[in-house]
Amino acid sequence: MLLFGGMVRAQGTGVDGFTLKECIELGLKNNAEIKKSILEEQEAEYLRKEIIGSGLPQLEAYGNYNNFIDVYPQAIPGGILDPNSDPNGVDVIAFGVPQSLKGGFKLNQLVFSQSYLIGLKAAKTSEEFYQLVTNMTSEDIIYDIALNYYGVIATELQMLNLEANHDKLVKLEGIIKSQYENDLARKVDYNRVKVNLTSLETEIDNLETLIEQRSNYLKLVMGIPVTTELELAAYDFDEKTSSEQVLVSDPDLGGRYDLQVLDKQQELQSLNIKNIKSGYYPTIAAFADLNYNAFSNSFDFLSSSHQWYRGSLVGIQLNIPIFDGNQRKYKVAQAKVQSEKLRHDQYLAEQNAQAAYLNAFKKMKNSLKSLEAQQSNLVLSETIFDETSQLYREGLSPLTDVLDSETSLREARAAYFNQIINVKTAEADLYQSTGQIEKIAQ
Repeated sequence: MLLFGGMVRAQGTGVDGFTLKECIELGLKNNAEIKKSILEEQEAEYLRKEIIGSGLPQLEAYGNYNNFIDVYPQAIPGGILDPNSDPNGVDVIAFGVPQSLKGGFKLNQLVFSQSYLIGLKAAKTSEEFYQLVTNMTSEDIIYDIALNYYGVIATELQMLNLEANHDKLVKLEGIIKSQYENDLARKVDYNRVKVNLTSLETEIDNLETLIEQRSNYLKLVMGIPVTTELELAAYDFDEKTSSEQVLVSDPDLGGRYDLQVLDKQQELQSLNIKNIKSGYYPTIAAFADLNYNAFSNSFDFLSSSHQWYRGSLVGIQLNIPIFDGNQRKYKVAQAKVQSEKLRHDQYLAEQNAQAAYLNAFKKMKNSLKSLEAQQSNLVLSETIFDETSQLYREGLSPLTDVLDSETSLREARAAYFNQIINVKTAEADLYQSTGQIEKIAQ
């Protein structure tokens, strides 16, 4: 598919205009909601990697410089350093030097944390959750594109209907005009045909506006600029066969992404409960520190002869939670309530999915049945119009019969076209109800 010069074109299809499949492919690439869902997937992936990083060694360098304007005084018992001082008194002296410089490295390593282990599982599950959300969003976009595509096609079929009747009325107008000029028809009959013709042309103008409006909304759902020129392929009237095949599709509702999303939410909630309970477990961390220190009465640390003193340590830190005022207990209780609420949401979603499937299945069967009836009605209306027109030309039928049959033909053709679209929208509903909406363009 190519998008250039304000026009979108199908690439290598051999078909004039965009098919539903091509509209869906373009929409899945350009729709803003899908792009946002993909970004949320990436965000979840980065969060998982961040959590992994928190369990890896943490190394940092540090340094500090101190310049004591007044060295901190220290109090010691009298007589310890100065034999002349009162042993019962207190001597105050200044320990240390005015300036010091220290630099080194710190290393921390998490050894055991139950919360960290559960966090890794939750991060991976969250990543899977957002992948399901993206799939669910894609299904919604496919469904919206299909409905709006059929909306445009329905309006274009109405336009074809009016144009076909317009051509018939133009021919009839020419016949009556010739008859009127030869005193074989009344002026009122000629005017009546002209009125019908004008009304039909007004309807055609209104439909042109409606086609543009519906096309703009289709482009909006597809994620392409509304100023882009978009032409749809002519409708294939032999597609009814694929619609009939939908009725024997496997009604496995487990393929619905909205149900899978709720299942994944329940899994995340279970991990949340485990994470809260992990606060009862001890945590163990190892640490190490290597540093160099220098002391002086003045800032001469850059001197090559200055003495530096090395310090180092290693250790293990153990934290054991003992009592938190029952905070974790009630956090777990809250999380369990949320999990129970989510189970109710799952039940309702499953029931809604089942109802949606049953309704869509029934709608599909009725739509196919009605389509056959409308097709027979259209054939009959065309026959009546042709016969009435012939009788009028032979002077055996009044003009009113011709105009009435023309109106009936127009209504029959409109009903047939509308029923075709009803079948396709019912097909979309049935695919959507079983989580197989991507098959609509196959």
